[in-house]
Amino acid sequence: MEPETDNPTDMAKKTKQQLEEELKKAKEENKRLKEALELEKLRSRAFDTMIDVAEKSFNIPIRKKAGTKQ
Repeated sequence: MEPETDNPTDMAKKTKQQLEEELKKAKEENKRLKEALELEKLRSRAFDTMIDVAEKSFNIPIRKKAGTKQ
């Protein structure tokens, strides 16, 4: 996506059609990013579930405990 360097004088020079196209692109990008976020949330839940099952099955701690020294 293009950096937001538009100042008020540049915005005034753009046509309504150009602004509508930019808005449409921004909305499409927003939708794409929301879908990617949802997929990552599902992926994260799947990994957590996989770790939980492995910890129960093999009776070993896999997750690192908070505050432990390396």
